[in-house]
Amino acid sequence: MKNFFFKIYMLGFMVLVIFFIAIIWQVTFAHLFEEYHNRKQALEITKFKEQKKKEAEKTTFEKVILESEEKVKHYLGYKILEEKRIKGHFHHIGFQVGPDKRSYCVECHGDMPHDQLKDLRAFLNMHAFFVGCETCHVKPEGSQKVRVFKWYDRTTGDIVESPVKGSTPGTYRAKIISFERIGGKLERIDSEERIGFVREYREKEKSLTESQRSKAKKMIHKIVSKQPVMCEECHQKEASILPFEDLGYPKERIDSIISTEVVGMIKNYTKFYMPRMLHPGEAPAPAPAPQPEPVKKKGT
Repeated sequence: MKNFFFKIYMLGFMVLVIFFIAIIWQVTFAHLFEEYHNRKQALEITKFKEQKKKEAEKTTFEKVILESEEKVKHYLGYKILEEKRIKGHFHHIGFQVGPDKRSYCVECHGDMPHDQLKDLRAFLNMHAFFVGCETCHVKPEGSQKVRVFKWYDRTTGDIVESPVKGSTPGTYRAKIISFERIGGKLERIDSEERIGFVREYREKEKSLTESQRSKAKKMIHKIVSKQPVMCEECHQKEASILPFEDLGYPKERIDSIISTEVVGMIKNYTKFYMPRMLHPGEAPAPAPAPQPEPVKKKGT
């Protein structure tokens, strides 16, 4: 019996000790842990708010296009295009133009290869976004000469249906490529074998000697014609190189491409004069020397 009361006493004593420890903990240390957790939670909330604020202030090109509700109309010469307004831009901007990952020429020359003629490079590079380089710079001769052109996907290289129908200019994700006849079969000029050769050259270029690099470049450019396709060879009504109708162009678009205005501009405006302000630092052209007046004879 005595042991029983002793056990009850000890149990009660332990309960009191635990009770006092809990009180001391609450009074002495509990507020420190609570402050730590509150501080941590406050930091997390602040970080979250700052992140949301940055995301709200972030104005990427895609976000401006997707979220803009204001519409603007652009007259393209043959139709009126209505699209979302991009802040700070007046002209129509084609956003869906992407890099060409399947081209024999772009591996080295890039997506905007024309850079020599300052007066024409923008016009030529504009064409390079929907016309493969080989279409203008490679003209098969003899038995290889055919007039077959198709669209290929800029990313995969797969031959695709015409993207023209139902799409606005500047949104094509495809390019026009020409074909040649090899062994009685039609093959793309930018064949897998040729592209593979260019990529292997690019990988080993730094380790090659000058003679080896020169030899490789000659082989790569062997198919390139000395004279490219000229503008008027496509922009004409009779015997145009590109079969616009087969490529999916609607009649009104074809009429615009081969119109007399376009052809006339190409034929008549062969030299462009740029304003002096676009060529800062260049010396003005010397004025022509004055010509002496003819001496008049007496009696005339």
